Amino acid sequence: MNEFFQLLKKEHKTIMDILDQLEDTEEAKKREELFQKLKEELLPHMRAEESTFYEPLLAKKDTRDVALEGTEEHHASDLVFKELEKMPKDKDEWAAKLTVFKEMVEHHIKEEEGTMFTVTEIVLTDEKIQAIMKDFKAEKKKLQENLK
Repeated sequence: MNEFFQLLKKEHKTIMDILDQLEDTEEAKKREELFQKLKEELLPHMRAEESTFYEPLLAKKDTRDVALEGTEEHHASDLVFKELEKMPKDKDEWAAKLTVFKEMVEHHIKEEEGTMFTVTEIVLTDEKIQAIMKDFKAEKKKLQENLK
């Protein structure tokens, strides 16, 4: 498997591990800490994906639809994430919304690692994918610095 896709899979696993911990935690202070950790991992990951990975896919006829869907899934995740961020972490409603959010993220990851990775390997050269990975890493790092 392509090195870039391995990197994304590793990051997806980290994000899902944090979501699993959040789902298993009932204590508000621990939820706050884990949610901050999620924010530091998830938001830069999504923004960097959109600007470096999805952009070239949007430009190609064969990958435009899958990139548009991925972008819309990110947008929907953003909306729910912002709601979670504003809600008190000790409420049952917060836990329910987190479960829905986790399901959205799981669905997105499954499609991205399946369809999107497959069509990307067909449409883009290995050199282009390597360049995207380099840009992704730099963009994510910059975004993470801005969160601090």
